[in-house]
Amino acid sequence: MKEITREDVLKICEKWQKELKVNVKRVQIREMKNKWGSYSSNGVLTLNKELLRFPFKCVEYVVLHELLHGIIPNHGRTFKALLYAYMPEWEKFHEYLENDGRF
Repeated sequence: MKEITREDVLKICEKWQKELKVNVKRVQIREMKNKWGSYSSNGVLTLNKELLRFPFKCVEYVVLHELLHGIIPNHGRTFKALLYAYMPEWEKFHEYLENDGRF
């Protein structure tokens, strides 16, 4: 499996920021202890560098998840409905990440 590059991440971000109409001003990839990513109200998307060892669709799921927080700040019913609308199989990728690459 090919490791995901920064350029891959930027392409994913470009796709989803257009689709969701959110503004990503900067993307950072760095060590994070407790989460896969975050998206700040000032437009900074931060991704855990460990995420890049996972399949492309897992990275795409995390980017989508974080950018959706630019629209909905919580994980309530509306948030999950949007996740299902944009990526119906999101739970599979979430589970894969939570189990460190094992189903």
